[in-house]
Amino acid sequence: MKILFCTGGSKRSESAILEGANIAKKLGADAVVLSVGPSLDIVSKMLGSEFRMSEVTIDTDKAVLRNTAKYADKGVKILQKAGVTAVAKTARGEVSDQILKEIATGDYDFVVLAAKGKPGDRHLLGSNTRKILAKSKIPVYVV
Repeated sequence: MKILFCTGGSKRSESAILEGANIAKKLGADAVVLSVGPSLDIVSKMLGSEFRMSEVTIDTDKAVLRNTAKYADKGVKILQKAGVTAVAKTARGEVSDQILKEIATGDYDFVVLAAKGKPGDRHLLGSNTRKILAKSKIPVYVV
């Protein structure tokens, strides 16, 4: 059995990983922790045209890559502490698209994710969670 855990580094994501770790351990499942960062194009657009392909853009992009990997690694540590074998994985692009792509190619039995990542969202479920629930071909455990 193989479970995909998704994280954006939020406390809610970490709580979802911790909750899912109990299930993974009981099932004897292996785990992959996926963190998705924005593409270089999105980073460039956020910084504005005056910074495109500048040192500011390159340094910011490196920081994005470090943070994306850090979030996945933290999820792996949570799972390993709970006794679950896990590996970290990162992707870049639109969050829901990258998660759905990983689901389609990763031979997972189900996916675990937080109801929403950003506090203050007036919806019960975040936009990425809603998209994944609507399009996933495997069960989704929302915490």
